[in-house]
Amino acid sequence: MPTSAPSPRSGSRPTAAPQSLGRHTETMLRGLLCMVGLFHLLMAGWTALRMGLGLDLMVPVIAGLHALLCLLCLLEQRAGRALRAAAAFVCGQLILLTVAYAYWGLAAQLRLQLVLLMPVMLVAAVLGRRPLAGVTAWVCVLIVVGAWVDASSLMFQSDRLLAAVNDLAVCVFGTLLAAWLLHHSVTGLRESLRVAREHGRDLARKRDQLQLEMQEKERSRDQLVHAMKMENVGRLASGIAHDFNHLLALIQSYIAKARRSQGGELQAALQGGDSAVRRATAVSRRLLDFSRLEDSRPRLLDVATTVDGMAPMLQQVFDTAVQCEVDSGQVQCLIHFDPAQLESILLSLAVNAHQAMPEGGRFSVTVAQPSRIDEVVLRVTDSGHGMSEEVRARCLEPFFTTKPMGQGTGLGLAVTASLVQAAGGQIQVESAKGHGTQVSIRLPTRPLAAAQA
Repeated sequence: MPTSAPSPRSGSRPTAAPQSLGRHTETMLRGLLCMVGLFHLLMAGWTALRMGLGLDLMVPVIAGLHALLCLLCLLEQRAGRALRAAAAFVCGQLILLTVAYAYWGLAAQLRLQLVLLMPVMLVAAVLGRRPLAGVTAWVCVLIVVGAWVDASSLMFQSDRLLAAVNDLAVCVFGTLLAAWLLHHSVTGLRESLRVAREHGRDLARKRDQLQLEMQEKERSRDQLVHAMKMENVGRLASGIAHDFNHLLALIQSYIAKARRSQGGELQAALQGGDSAVRRATAVSRRLLDFSRLEDSRPRLLDVATTVDGMAPMLQQVFDTAVQCEVDSGQVQCLIHFDPAQLESILLSLAVNAHQAMPEGGRFSVTVAQPSRIDEVVLRVTDSGHGMSEEVRARCLEPFFTTKPMGQGTGLGLAVTASLVQAAGGQIQVESAKGHGTQVSIRLPTRPLAAAQA
């Protein structure tokens, strides 16, 4: 009897001895065991019906052993030992095939040879290259033994010997061809699976890298917003200082009046001084809140109230040669926006307009609600020198500026466009050389019931 088949765990490489069969392979093995066991029982029953009392007792014995082997392997797999069940199936099948070929010969197995050999070779291919090579060699030896049994039973007659040799050659070639196809098919599937897993890992790494880049982009945008705020704060500093001088002078006058007054006039003077101090505190707090580096905090804003409240700050940007107008139109609608960012946008546009009107002009901020009730339009218009078509087409690009070196960063309109788009809005710039500039900002609105809720 030939030696035992190589163990599926003898190889060191993953292709020779897989650590697990996998969910789909285990499902295939379970179905294969059921079909092989059922096939042998049905064939034994059919043979018994055809032959009756002339039935060879080895037929039901071999069939019962095949069915018992499949049942034991099913129980082993159900216990979570699929690799051991596959190895036991291969070894048991080879032993039973050895008995069948040595007892009945090759000719008796020809009709069922595909059904008998294909399951064991398929499971061996799943176990690895070395188990498949061992099974193939064993099957070839069995075919030779079966051919020898056929020839010896016929006393080596020349015509029967030639038929046995022919059967031997065809069966050996078919077995080798089947083994070659199974090996390359399983190897190709494993290689495809390995490539798919590598691609999955690459996609996971790229996804993580993309998330990091998106987070870095968000941080960069926040830093750009803060840089624009600080630039606007520097330009507003002179106006703020001017307001403080007026407020301090007012406080001094009230204090002087209090020193000269008595009774009710003294209380009125002190109350006026206290009011002036409160106004000075509000101005300083507004400046600090505007320049503070914080994360974006959008909330529901009343457009008309917010724009009207910015009128004094916008007027500080311009001198007396520029007429500054703010018209909210009493529009009744809400937007979801960060108030500090909205103030930063309007201040940046106001500063750009002031630089475009060195000899004076007209600056206006208007709020309108078009026929579509789900959006509101903020229009910022100036009567400055305007832009050429080439400049207008690139004005929203980051770091694009027509100002001399050191006098502009080229980030104002770019950051404005980014903030508006992040809020689900759109920005449009219309300008012509010598005819001023109009920036239209369209923002989606929210129902008034949201604020009441």
